[in-house]
Amino acid sequence: MAGRFFYLRLLIPLLACAAVASAQPAQVTRVLRTLDFEERRLGNPEELPMHWIKVQGPGFPHYVNGRLSNDRPHGGTYSFQFDLNGGSIAYRYEPGQIRVQPGAHYRVEGWCRTTVLAHARARISAYFTDLDGHPLRGQFHSELFAASRAEEVWTRLAVEFSADDPQSAYLVLELGLLQPAQFAQTTLGERALFNQDIRGSAWFDDIRVSQVPQVELSSEKPGNIFRRSDPLRLRVIVSDRFTEDLVGQLVIADAAGTTVYQRSGALGMETAERPTPGQKRMSLDLPDLRPGWYEAALVMSSQGQYLGARKLDLIRLADDGERAAPDPRFGIIATELRFDGWGELPRILRFLSAGRVKLAVWSKEGDVQQMDGGAFDLLLERLGAMGVTPTACLLDLPPAAAERVGGSTWDRLLLANPNKWRPQLAYLIARHGNHLDRWQLGADGSDVFVTQPKMRQVYDLVYQEFRSLMPSPDLAMPWPAWYDLEGALPPTVALSVPPTVLPAQIPLYTQDIRGREGHNLSLSLQLLDRDRYGREVQIRDLAQRFIYALASDSQRIDFPLPFTVRRDGDVLVKQPQELFMIERTLTTTLAGATYRGKVPLAEGVEAFLFDRGGQGVLALWDRGNAGGVKRLALNLGTSPASIDLWGNVSPLLPAPGESGNVQLLVGPTPIFLVDIDGAQAELRASLAIDRPLLESSFEPHTRRVRFTNAYRTAISGMLRIKAPAGWTLNPPNFNFSLNPGETLDREVTIEFPYNSYAGPKTMTCDFALQGEMTSNFSVPLTLNLGLSDVGMQTLALRDGDSVIVQQMISNYGEKPIDYTSFAIFPGQARQERLVTNLGPGRTVMKRYRFPHAPPAGKVNIRVGVKELDGMRILNDEVPIQ
Repeated sequence: MAGRFFYLRLLIPLLACAAVASAQPAQVTRVLRTLDFEERRLGNPEELPMHWIKVQGPGFPHYVNGRLSNDRPHGGTYSFQFDLNGGSIAYRYEPGQIRVQPGAHYRVEGWCRTTVLAHARARISAYFTDLDGHPLRGQFHSELFAASRAEEVWTRLAVEFSADDPQSAYLVLELGLLQPAQFAQTTLGERALFNQDIRGSAWFDDIRVSQVPQVELSSEKPGNIFRRSDPLRLRVIVSDRFTEDLVGQLVIADAAGTTVYQRSGALGMETAERPTPGQKRMSLDLPDLRPGWYEAALVMSSQGQYLGARKLDLIRLADDGERAAPDPRFGIIATELRFDGWGELPRILRFLSAGRVKLAVWSKEGDVQQMDGGAFDLLLERLGAMGVTPTACLLDLPPAAAERVGGSTWDRLLLANPNKWRPQLAYLIARHGNHLDRWQLGADGSDVFVTQPKMRQVYDLVYQEFRSLMPSPDLAMPWPAWYDLEGALPPTVALSVPPTVLPAQIPLYTQDIRGREGHNLSLSLQLLDRDRYGREVQIRDLAQRFIYALASDSQRIDFPLPFTVRRDGDVLVKQPQELFMIERTLTTTLAGATYRGKVPLAEGVEAFLFDRGGQGVLALWDRGNAGGVKRLALNLGTSPASIDLWGNVSPLLPAPGESGNVQLLVGPTPIFLVDIDGAQAELRASLAIDRPLLESSFEPHTRRVRFTNAYRTAISGMLRIKAPAGWTLNPPNFNFSLNPGETLDREVTIEFPYNSYAGPKTMTCDFALQGEMTSNFSVPLTLNLGLSDVGMQTLALRDGDSVIVQQMISNYGEKPIDYTSFAIFPGQARQERLVTNLGPGRTVMKRYRFPHAPPAGKVNIRVGVKELDGMRILNDEVPIQ
């Protein structure tokens, strides 16, 4: 998670379990063994730490060794260093050194650092033996670790496990720096080939083995999602042989890392349930937290020694309802969620108003039909009853099929006998085809169909199999947006939009496919890296991407599943991310909404109007004010409200001293305005001028102003247009009377001063509606002053006491041009250059030098070009750098 959490601490004294559980004697410590490798002081002169034995076997070369090292200790002077020379390396702490008790729970943790490794990974492992040293069934591993950047330092590795076997007598540790052949899963057995790192090092230090309580922290809510009125209550189960010495801290933090509550004292553990000897179960009521995302961590300690922690992420919504019916345009990509985690999906999808979900029915883990076809049928029926359409994704060949075709890659299908894989696919389609009419070959974001030409043949082969079993199959092909579409298009293109594509560029990528008959488009929106760009930027970017995608009339928009999914032993743990709230607000606010157009509100403000069953919804943000907010006073109707991306609804307050207007704060993060006057917003969006570009020539310019009555009744009133200072409009005012759906189309003549600068110019259009629709509001209308066939770029630099101006002039037209270019420095003579017979597509550079230019103060240079034989002129003003 992004950010560092500042925790509130809620002390929880954990009392004794049932009478049959013995209390820990005061002189006994829960820490069974600490290995700090400070052995020189103990008289060990050897390079190898005491009681450590090198692991032998295939893949573990005899010439690769570990040693005590003082190069990079975590604490003290020495650490245990492993150096690769090809192959893997591991050391085992001698059996018989660490005694354990059956039924107890243990934690092994230590610190590790590595050099940058592409393939090899460091790991801590453990297992139990009986009294004779025979290994018992089951081995436990920490997470795999390798540094990805040179500046990464020490990382904590930990693994927890229970001595469930009654014969458990001793605990054995292993430290390893392993190549993928030792930990990667494959269906090819000895035929599998793995990449490996030839060189690399790892350091281990401060390894500690502790007997710890087994703690479960959970909630009764699916996905830990609490509605606004739901009581915030967690369930805690503590299991251990003795508990009188234990102290727990409940640590709660919000998404920004701020402290939200603090309290100390007992929480009623004396009344906790005792379902079994050595176990306590209780409910823990949390304070009345504001809507948002939170992390709760139960940190256990004994006599001041840390024993581990259990963390739980939860979300409190800003409302009570599942506010909208499923929208078939919105989908969730749940392909990384394993089959045993699909049970809660229907409830989660209902919260998100999602009308589609992508599920991995074929993957490296298996075929869903072979896992539990009956349960999958029930899930499909539940999804169908909710109005949710599943997309069955064939991510990888399942192990059984991969073994039959001699490899796990899709291109093996081109060489293998079809009878070795076709029956398994045919049975999947026949069994579930009644509930599945959308499929996908490959994972979203994959580029294999671009980089591997054979994959297009694989698609054709699989598509023909689908076609033989169902009419017009909808089989999607993943395609990254940064590659041009080429060749024959599949029925559905699953276009993956990476973070490198700006939100405003999304319509450019969708319009190519939408213009082709008989082809569907599915957009999958990828996220910015939160660690790199920060939490707020990631949220803002996702919201803008979704709004642009919906405004481009995309009919399938897919989000990543907003959950962190990991496996803790045999349990699949699903923790909600803060993005759950963001995705929910986007989908529920715009479910069933139709895009009506962009609404001009103010300079730099992006505003997208959507109609939702006659209700106007406006999505807006400030694209040029990343550092703060912009204050606007707008007439938006009688009772508009604002919804932020976390779902919090706030009424808009009247603007001081401005009757009928409300005060609105707009920043870079999108917000939604609801209950606005939708017809007025549509009228704003319809206001336009026929040709926004004004040629910078000093003669009257004729344009036509248009807008449409979007109200259901006739309207009348006056439109007054205010031009920039010095400009002349004729006429500046229009009286109008329009029936519903009728458009006003009036001619206006525009003149501007000779010295007007090029660039965007804003005219303010003040509307005064009369009668039943009495209302006053203003709409900005932007024009661009310039030349259609001449471009100019200018740079002004200081050179000692002089100023040098470089002016590039380009001809974008179809015939040669003749101009005079000029530059003016305040207080000095005007300088001119000739630009004659500049051919189409050509660019010329003109230079000017103004000596003895005063250095003090902010001075701008006026530059431009003027037609030698005509009225066209282009003025600009540039600062001195």
